[in-house]
Amino acid sequence: MGKLCNLNPKLKDNAVLKEFLETYPNVQLVKQNLWELLIAAMGSEHADMWDGKARAEKLFFYEQMGDFIEKVYAALRE
Repeated sequence: MGKLCNLNPKLKDNAVLKEFLETYPNVQLVKQNLWELLIAAMGSEHADMWDGKARAEKLFFYEQMGDFIEKVYAALRE
């Protein structure tokens, strides 16, 4: 798989990505926010409608998003 920034040369100039990186300059801050959202969701009364499989899917999504965002930050910072 190629580097993310090689997929689209204009990716580094994307205004949405630039704003996101300025708002959250540290990848760990992003991952912390993702974790806090997951904990809030899992602890809410709305989560009572999720079965074990749905909860596992939420955890898997969190893990995948964490890995993805790390790769995005690494690629855009090069």
